Amino acid sequence: MSLAQQDGTAYPHEGTLQFSEFAVGEGTGSVTLRALVPNPDGALLPGMFVRARLPQAERDNAILVPQKGISREPSGQATALVITEDRTVEKRNGTTEKAVGNQWLISDGLKAGDRLIVDGLQKIRAGSPVTPVDMNDRATTAATDNTQG
Repeated sequence: MSLAQQDGTAYPHEGTLQFSEFAVGEGTGSVTLRALVPNPDGALLPGMFVRARLPQAERDNAILVPQKGISREPSGQATALVITEDRTVEKRNGTTEKAVGNQWLISDGLKAGDRLIVDGLQKIRAGSPVTPVDMNDRATTAATDNTQG
């Protein structure tokens, strides 16, 4: 955890978060936190306002996928259509942990390097042969097509 002082300068000592209240104040949108910050020079005084930076839930090797690539079964089970090595479609069950912007954080069911189908899900079934198109290549092609009159 790092602090910025009232004038915007960085406080030279790192602190640690000790406690975070679960509830958010309805009127203020604030959350009560308790942090332990070294103050060997006495630069932090009672009643002083500081701005804190608290990294949240950092995870190595996290898998984020576009939300439109995940479907739900009637039971609520998250599923994804993945392209296998032999270019056929495989349906996989997965676990979505939380939304991060317009993506899902996947905690189970997919692994790094899996090629996820994100468009045309209603037209395709498990076992079908497919020709993959990289999303970045498609976006470049669409942008080029839109600039030509």
